[in-house]
Amino acid sequence: MHRFGKSTLSALALLVCSLPTLAQQADTSYHGRKAWKVQNEKVQVLVVPGGGHIASITLRTGAGADVNPLWLPPWPSVEPNHWQSGAYGDKPGAQLLSSILGHNICLDFFGGPSDAETKAGIPVHGEAPTLNWTALQHSATKLMYSTTLPKAQMKVTRTISLTPGSSALWIKETAENLTDFDRPIGWNQHVTFGPPFLEAGASFYDMNGTWSMVDPKEFSKGQRLKQGAEFDWPNVPGAKGDQIDLRNWPMGTKSSDFSTTLIDPGAKWGWFTAINTKKHLLVGYIWPRADWPWAANWEENKFRTGAPWNGKGLTRGIEFGTTPFAYSRKDTVTMGKLHDTPTYRWISARAAQTVSYGAFVAPLPAGATGVKNVELTAGSIKITLDGIDKTVSLPLKR
Repeated sequence: MHRFGKSTLSALALLVCSLPTLAQQADTSYHGRKAWKVQNEKVQVLVVPGGGHIASITLRTGAGADVNPLWLPPWPSVEPNHWQSGAYGDKPGAQLLSSILGHNICLDFFGGPSDAETKAGIPVHGEAPTLNWTALQHSATKLMYSTTLPKAQMKVTRTISLTPGSSALWIKETAENLTDFDRPIGWNQHVTFGPPFLEAGASFYDMNGTWSMVDPKEFSKGQRLKQGAEFDWPNVPGAKGDQIDLRNWPMGTKSSDFSTTLIDPGAKWGWFTAINTKKHLLVGYIWPRADWPWAANWEENKFRTGAPWNGKGLTRGIEFGTTPFAYSRKDTVTMGKLHDTPTYRWISARAAQTVSYGAFVAPLPAGATGVKNVELTAGSIKITLDGIDKTVSLPLKR
């Protein structure tokens, strides 16, 4: 029997305590990034600890299997704080662009920081998508992970749960204010799609949107949408006097645009879907409209030429949440309301807020051209298709 002195035992104890638990360890990888995996017989979900991004959601069998609809940028993705200035542009965008993948959270605000905040190290869309997250619980079909925002003094925890025999996900997020004062926050989900799912003539989007507006500020020199135009989703005035259907993307030549849509005020749940008719895949999200009334639409079609874009970026982001436009915190709070709807939310001192929402992927039946409606019932997500008389029902345990 080995005998150890107190100093040796203390050193061993310290070593054991410093080792990551099984729950904290990444169990796979995604394009060179450490990742956690949850899956059942229908769907696989990959999440990267660096940034907390949901990097991949793929069907495991049937039509559309193994096609990840979420965006993989055309540049090397690195872990947070491993980026070099220049390769990913400059602050405040570089912190996020260097590690962004798929679906990222925007917290404690949605948009770009002010000049003063940029000098203080605040990145685009807040700290949450640029920090390392820690797994608190991790099983085959469930992942709970968390991070603390040191500058914003907030904590956020996300739980992703799968339902047996279903390709639907239930996601629960809790944002906690660690300060002693009430404060305004922005809280958006930045769900970004890219090739091969994003495909000209095959990719179409639907949502229960109503009044909409193109960004009244100049978003780029390559806008295809009429700046500041008000419209009803999805038909928007074009910059050249034409009419553009936002359901259809990508289309046209190089462009870069931003618009926002107010989710139906009479609906309990907001939703959007995206389909690819050639790859026979459908993906979507559903969320409580009272918490997140806005769905922004970001389009990038190979217009940006600076690093890391280099004229190669093709992506569309549906960014649903509290905030309509990606402005600074000061500008968003000053705006207060848009179309009689708040542009941010308050969180009380030392308080926590929880919002839960669903995500889903499913095979797209032949003949379907879009989605008419998405409903959340006690035990399922029901998707009513357009183009054919059919409803897709996905079991969901909340």
